[in-house]
Amino acid sequence: MMGFFKKKKADPDTLVKKARQMTANEFTNVQDVRGSILYAKDNSIFAFLRIQPISLDLLSPREKEIKIRSFAAEFSTEKKDYKFFSISRPVDISRLIMRLTGLLSETTDPVQKEMLNAEISEIVSFALTGEVTERQFYLIIWEPAGGGKELLRRARELENRFASCEITAEICDKSTIIQLLNLFSNPNYAHLEDSDITPAIPALTTERRRA
Repeated sequence: MMGFFKKKKADPDTLVKKARQMTANEFTNVQDVRGSILYAKDNSIFAFLRIQPISLDLLSPREKEIKIRSFAAEFSTEKKDYKFFSISRPVDISRLIMRLTGLLSETTDPVQKEMLNAEISEIVSFALTGEVTERQFYLIIWEPAGGGKELLRRARELENRFASCEITAEICDKSTIIQLLNLFSNPNYAHLEDSDITPAIPALTTERRRA
């Protein structure tokens, strides 16, 4: 009987093989993402707000004091837990590339064409290597499973509170949440907002895909 309860020592090779066979869903706590809600395996649901940064250094001492007081007043009644974090991601250069490409198509000057081509190549190389990044800021709130209405109510309320402080915040939709999850695995090569998110996470729902 004692041998039945004896714990066998795990084989390192078996553990490595098992880890390599894990899907993205099995490795993380994510079960599914629907609408603006992330459903976790631990029976919790999450919502995310992306917060546009501001620089207090650009404000006068009086403006800074007003901003701080306003923020403290708006969030003093918030009793539930939340998490705030920031993460780096590549800068979206799509608009700049479109502008330079437009100039390239309009010019007939060979020297200007050469300069524009060199500029576009340089910018694209920075984007591919992840050397040019920006900090993005998010607020996470959560509720037990089944509290979807309460979670979205809290998210909209927080969105309005930031707006009252003249800070832009928006509730993340499904595509933004998926891209945010990708940032944790590879921030230098994360997809931008206007990219196709379909291949980013191979298995998002609880169903297992057959090879």
